[in-house]
Amino acid sequence: MPPFSRRTLLQAAAAAPLLAMPCAFAATPINESGFVRIGGIEQWVAVQGDDRANPVILYLHGGPSEAQSPFLKGFMPWEHDFTVANWDQRGAGKTYGRNGEATPDLTLERLINDAIEVAEYLRTHLAQRKVILVGQSWGSFLGVNVIKRRPDLFYAFVGTGQVSGIAAMLEDRVRYAQEQATALGDQETLKALDEARNMSIDYRLDAEAKASRKYVISKPDEAYAKVVNDFIGQKPLKGDAADFMAGAKFTAQKLKDVMDTIDLRALGLDMPIPFFVIQGRDDHITGFAPAKAYTDEIRAPQKAFVAIDGGHYACFTNADEFVAALRKYVRPLAV
Repeated sequence: MPPFSRRTLLQAAAAAPLLAMPCAFAATPINESGFVRIGGIEQWVAVQGDDRANPVILYLHGGPSEAQSPFLKGFMPWEHDFTVANWDQRGAGKTYGRNGEATPDLTLERLINDAIEVAEYLRTHLAQRKVILVGQSWGSFLGVNVIKRRPDLFYAFVGTGQVSGIAAMLEDRVRYAQEQATALGDQETLKALDEARNMSIDYRLDAEAKASRKYVISKPDEAYAKVVNDFIGQKPLKGDAADFMAGAKFTAQKLKDVMDTIDLRALGLDMPIPFFVIQGRDDHITGFAPAKAYTDEIRAPQKAFVAIDGGHYACFTNADEFVAALRKYVRPLAV
């Protein structure tokens, strides 16, 4: 058979039916999990998505010890458009299970540096120039600290269940609890809130948080709360559930002073990268109104506050709206 000229080959290719040609851009799914050495200790990281070429999200969980390793199915709606990296932070979940009470240096500063190391690991591992940082609740507080430190690593920041400052969040929570308790004739809660108001600041925060606790999980959040409660199960706790709860106790002790003094405005309102908040309208934990007020004050190259149906965990209980907002505002910045 005589050799074909380059021109003949090009003509044949042009004439061939499109469906007969091999697809050069087939998606390559990714599903990895395991321990990575971060900040001098073994820390658990999972990376999942329908196509590893998609923009990468580094998700910072709440808590500060609410590890998402037991609940990765909740991220499946995100994974068509994004490759999602979940990290059990120092002192939380599987990372706590690996290191236990010997976990060193559980401080805000160390967690900021850990998050930076995870982002750098993902950039290298997935051959991405930058990643998108998504923080939920405590993770939104940690995330703002991170982007202030290393904005060069991130296309954008997205907060959900957005933290602002402890005073504003608690004031909003107490107001809501009073409204609900009044409507229901809950005199016990009303009395507890009234007593807390007269306490010194050293005791007031804890007392108000305790008194309003029964009302902070809104109706839309109940589905997420059930997933967590089903995972924890009945005592005695074993395996991952035992690590989840032990990590929560350990972390609460180590980071209590940080939690009691949160005030993101103290970091300054100028953000070096695009800044978005996607907040559930029925969030009564960090509060819808405080999150909006904080976002309104932010100065960033691009920003938006997006209200969606749901509560504090709207990113999971209303994943369709949450991902639609990511697709509209964030994904174009990373492709």
